[in-house]
Amino acid sequence: MKKILLTTLLMTGGAYANMHLAPPDFDHSSGRAVFVDFKTAEYNITYDIDRELTTVKTRIVFESSNTGNPVFDLIPYPQSIKIDGRVSKQQEISFPGGLSRLRQLSAVVSPGTHILEMENEIYANVSFNNAFGVVSSAFWIRDLKDRMLLEQYIPSNFEFDQYQMTFNVKFKGVNEARQDFYTNGKVTKISPVDYKIEFPEYYTVSCPYFHLTPKGYMRRLDFTYPSISGKDIPVTVYSPWKSRTRKMKPIAIQVLKELEADYGAWGHPSLVAYGTMVGTGGMEHSGATATSLGALDHEMLHSYFAKGVMPANGNSGWIDEAIASWRDKGYQRNPSPGFGGSNLGEHSIYKRNTDDRAYSLGAAFMAYLDYRLQNLGGLKAFLKGYFQTYKHQVVTTQHLKNNIEFFSGINLDEEFNTYIWGFTTTDTERLIEKNPNHAPLTKEQLQSII
Repeated sequence: MKKILLTTLLMTGGAYANMHLAPPDFDHSSGRAVFVDFKTAEYNITYDIDRELTTVKTRIVFESSNTGNPVFDLIPYPQSIKIDGRVSKQQEISFPGGLSRLRQLSAVVSPGTHILEMENEIYANVSFNNAFGVVSSAFWIRDLKDRMLLEQYIPSNFEFDQYQMTFNVKFKGVNEARQDFYTNGKVTKISPVDYKIEFPEYYTVSCPYFHLTPKGYMRRLDFTYPSISGKDIPVTVYSPWKSRTRKMKPIAIQVLKELEADYGAWGHPSLVAYGTMVGTGGMEHSGATATSLGALDHEMLHSYFAKGVMPANGNSGWIDEAIASWRDKGYQRNPSPGFGGSNLGEHSIYKRNTDDRAYSLGAAFMAYLDYRLQNLGGLKAFLKGYFQTYKHQVVTTQHLKNNIEFFSGINLDEEFNTYIWGFTTTDTERLIEKNPNHAPLTKEQLQSII
């Protein structure tokens, strides 16, 4: 009866009504900064090959629950801003506590639906080849550093929000685009130089995968994987090296079998995996990854936890890295976390990046939870149900705790207060561990793999 009740309780609530997960609005010297709910975002991306210029014209439909100055983020400077057809200025401001920065409109909106339009240029991870009339471009992201999600390239909301995104990609200066698209969106060719890429409405700002290369530059393999769902999952593995691409195929198949056996059917329409250079680590997207060969399994696990069940903010980002690292270490089961205490998930509510101690301390905490849940099939049994119930939804640390407690009947206040929220002791700075699966890369290194 408890398992039936658990399923019923877990499935209640609106699918993507996430404003309750947004950080609190705050007062600033320039007005009241209010977080809003993006409904759709359409990005008209033009690659002008002759001028070696990448421009974006954006149209966002959003809903505001409160009166105030809407906030969003974008690293490149935005221009030609309009809100509901009226010109607006913007400024870059700091979150309370100065943890990060974001952009605030000067226009004040009332509760309701609004349209935001603007233009910007893209400078990061794009390269033109005039001689051949082609371009290389990628929207690489990272979650361990601040402001390295989609806001590096296009106007975006924050991780709590889920919304449908469309990329309208145009190539200017050529009669026909000689390009290959690698993406986890649906690609439609509109004309010889125009393409549309549509992403699902459950995506957050860390989910889309977009990699544009000269046609035929990459060595790719396309095949299908027979999922336990009964569907054939299209798989694309690719890299600049034929031998690496060939090595990726059996690894991808092996890991798909393992993950489906542990957590259920693959939760995405496809799998796209780019094999980068040794030592570059990787980064996950929804059903896609750019990764070194050695980190492929780690990044594919993240399509279940990180880009399947997704973190709402920096304070919940530790969850998926802890689960993935627990798997990397062989799903250990320990009667004690093995450390005195830590704060992995009780930083400022405005924190945007993941605490990198999740790789060591978070994994150790998962091993301890597995020990506590061993009579119920262990932590993996819980995670399988958690994924199946909350696939394509955004969660928090409190949400995870509540559901583990309901599943097990165990009160975990003391454990989370000590090891995750750091309310009692935090003596673990010496235990910080850098994980090679998410190696920190310089801007030059990220540029080199486009």
